[in-house]
Amino acid sequence: MIKLFATDLDGTLFRNYSTILEEDKRAMHMLHDHQITLTIATGRSDNEIQEIFKLLNLNGNRISQNGSFVHNADGELLHEQTFSPELSQTLYREIEKHGINYLVSTKDHIMTKDKNDFFKKYEDVFFFPLVESQAFDTEIGKTIIPSKFMIVGETPEVSAVQAELAKQYEGAMESYLSDPSCVDLVPKGISKGTALDRLLKTIDTAPEEIAVIGDSFNDISMFQMTPHSYAMASAHPDVKKHANYVVEHVHEAVADLKTKGLLG
Repeated sequence: MIKLFATDLDGTLFRNYSTILEEDKRAMHMLHDHQITLTIATGRSDNEIQEIFKLLNLNGNRISQNGSFVHNADGELLHEQTFSPELSQTLYREIEKHGINYLVSTKDHIMTKDKNDFFKKYEDVFFFPLVESQAFDTEIGKTIIPSKFMIVGETPEVSAVQAELAKQYEGAMESYLSDPSCVDLVPKGISKGTALDRLLKTIDTAPEEIAVIGDSFNDISMFQMTPHSYAMASAHPDVKKHANYVVEHVHEAVADLKTKGLLG
């Protein structure tokens, strides 16, 4: 039987950066009624996951920033990992050299060096205002502790920078195309799958007792954990091939689990 259901947000449960389908909300409540714990696993920050839970009028586990932070349903912090001061500074300087738009995530904020017209428009994607700081040059790795860098732009542009940085910092960081317009750079060893595994060990739950759903490359590590893995039909073919099932909506995955008698 399924004990835990883990869902990605953007492009999965959260559509067009703004809405959750009523059918998906009902599906999440059905899981709750069957005493199945909901887990949200996303590249977004923890405070944004909390806002999603408020929209659902539910509670659950929180895996934020691709696994840099893991909270259980009681709000206890189970894991936290940020970039080292030295790597923060060198990675920041290297990103600056590319002249590309980027954001810096800390535990509590999403920050930009310059809230220009590009980011004022992009800010609508987030639940909280971007924090502007002119102190990146001196404070990155000191008072500004990055847990994630986000490179933002058109897919070919961000993918090219991702490839170069991944080669240059191999063994020091992970990179994920979390959205067609965004590459996430996180500390080495950080992934949704690793975070979910950490969580499962605290609640005595086996991988075959969970179901997962997502739509992006940063969801593949979750797909590889369990036979009950679902990819969104809108996902890239290279993402879908790692999941065992493909669905149009989250509620279809829940319905499939129910049909198979896996919800108890």
